[in-house]
Amino acid sequence: MSTENISTVYGREEFKRVDVGAVMREGHPDISDGDQLIVELVAKRRQAAGRPLTVIDVGSGSGVLSELIAQRLPDCRVIANEIAPNPARQARERLAPHPRAEVFTESFTEWKEPLDVIISWGSHHHLPHSHLQHVRDLLTEGGVLILGDEFCPEYCTDENAERLRNAEVIELGGGYLLASEEEIEAYREHGTVPEWSRDLEDRRRRTLWNWYKFVIDYAIERGYWQVAIAEMQITKDDMVTSFEEEHKLSPLIVEHELAVHGFEQAAKHVIGERPAELQSFFVYEFVPAAGSADADADADR
Repeated sequence: MSTENISTVYGREEFKRVDVGAVMREGHPDISDGDQLIVELVAKRRQAAGRPLTVIDVGSGSGVLSELIAQRLPDCRVIANEIAPNPARQARERLAPHPRAEVFTESFTEWKEPLDVIISWGSHHHLPHSHLQHVRDLLTEGGVLILGDEFCPEYCTDENAERLRNAEVIELGGGYLLASEEEIEAYREHGTVPEWSRDLEDRRRRTLWNWYKFVIDYAIERGYWQVAIAEMQITKDDMVTSFEEEHKLSPLIVEHELAVHGFEQAAKHVIGERPAELQSFFVYEFVPAAGSADADADADR
């Protein structure tokens, strides 16, 4: 799970000596199960390719998932990408016994080598979504983006879903969802937010509140007070609409966002099956959509 952006809770003083990646996997639901699923997905890709893969774990935190992949696939090159100093140091220590594993401490956008597998596990809602173009640029033929996250449980109505299906652009403006060039221009010029988007944000906050209560109770029941305290601060951050460094969107919105950016959904996996209002964790396999590279080339001409 990512700790890449140090303006989020894990960059704060009280967490400097904590291996957040390890603690969260014990005191937070579904993360460890997601680790195991992602390792299996990468292993299947390695088997199908018939050769060692180059794999990057974007926003790797302290390198827990990166190490699991390096242990399972010792012939693959595994890069833990983390820019926050403390978890990057922890990742180096964790990966030191694995000769084909390394830590990259610059922004993901500075990585220039081709990649067979790009993993974004718990990172998407922290990262600037412009990184998706960089993902497409780096993926080798047959490469895959494995995107798993702690999403906001689904809060879109049927009307919202229809709007998204017809959207050619999806962008956040001050934390509000905008789904047309006209809405984006109106926001940039006048700060105007459409009423449907304000209503959607209200639904997001109410849905998140229900989810975070579940997560905090889960941690407290098991005695993981550091996790509970962290999640209380994360709740506050996520409820501030304009705080885009911690802004969980619904699975449906992210699916359409990836489609708009030229990706095709190859698979969708559910982790920790629960009622819809508490179904947060999903892992997707995305591949570049057919013809998307040609469209980019036409746009550049």
